[in-house]
Amino acid sequence: MCFAENDYAEFYLDFILGHDATTALLVDDFNRLKGKIWDKEKALFTADHFAPPASEERANILKKFLDFCREQEVNNLELFSGICHQLLVEHPAVVPGKLVIGADSHTVMAGALGCLATGMGSTDVLYGLITGNIWLKVPECVKITFTGTQGPLILGKDIILKVLADLEEDGALYRSLEFVDSTKNGITMDSRFSISNMVVEGGAKAGIFIPDAITQSYLKEKGADNYAAVTVPEQPVYEREITLDVSSLAPQVAIPPHPSHAVPVGDVAGEHVDQVYIGSCTGGRVEDLRIAAEILNGKKAAPYCRLVVIPSSNRIYLQAMEKGYMQTLIEAGAAICNPSCGPCGKIDKGIIAEGETCLATSNRNFDGRMGGKGSRVFLCSTATAAASAVEGKITDPRKYF
Repeated sequence: MCFAENDYAEFYLDFILGHDATTALLVDDFNRLKGKIWDKEKALFTADHFAPPASEERANILKKFLDFCREQEVNNLELFSGICHQLLVEHPAVVPGKLVIGADSHTVMAGALGCLATGMGSTDVLYGLITGNIWLKVPECVKITFTGTQGPLILGKDIILKVLADLEEDGALYRSLEFVDSTKNGITMDSRFSISNMVVEGGAKAGIFIPDAITQSYLKEKGADNYAAVTVPEQPVYEREITLDVSSLAPQVAIPPHPSHAVPVGDVAGEHVDQVYIGSCTGGRVEDLRIAAEILNGKKAAPYCRLVVIPSSNRIYLQAMEKGYMQTLIEAGAAICNPSCGPCGKIDKGIIAEGETCLATSNRNFDGRMGGKGSRVFLCSTATAAASAVEGKITDPRKYF
């Protein structure tokens, strides 16, 4: 069945994501309604925000979440094993063509696998959990085609920051961004996850990569090669079409207080940083840890510059350990923390003080996002973060290539 843009319609859900912090918000209403999860095989619950909890208040929230999971006899529960969005794309049920919702805005990351994945409020997720359905306004679609060849140390984070800068704040409000990878060398799956993850920073409802050989390779690796092919209509209707040639793209840095305030790294080079954070659901995958280790190999973080590294999941953590990346980062002076949301939302493990500056591979840099009053967060790719950690100031990573 086809729906016109801006129509409201009810859809069957394929998968739901819930994490400790937002799932706890719906428990009381769920119990009041005497609800039951409509299909336990199609729901994934994760404890990733308060992992482990750093205060009594957060421990109580986590307990409420876990009590709910126990009472509902949840099948898919990931406890302290990674960031929910990363665990979502690692799950074998999440494949192209699926409709996925989650009680977190960055659920859009699963769009990198060719899903329509979107974040919703706890009330919407409550409805979906009980009924297996959800109401959506069909978004208008913007086609974005990537062409050219990525330069040295240009990652998906650089690409999406440039896209957001071109669209400007809320330039994709309630749009579905449809990405076509026509680059010569192909954008890696790790980089695609970063791109889809951050479409919501431009107000987008979804960020979907058209599945290709890179998608198929990742799905096969995670044991999810049994799915229906996703095809594009012969005459698709787009609100507009954009082409971005990545050949001349420089490393990007987003100036606070918005991710769309991105500029070439040279425009802010030399800016002092008190801390560098490599991790989160946009900068803590194997590709990121490899590049960070390559740049930091045999070097040390600058004096008084704190370096915090948080892998996106335990699976990634183990892979990086096997390849020696973690040892290199530790030797460079990094504090390695367990996979979790950590400092990204000012939760724990790397919060900055009043007036401090952090350069981060995370996805948001709003005022006070990672710390106290007057603190600032600049966003960048892992390559830029690692090079800047060496010098204690924002640095173009290409000098280390």
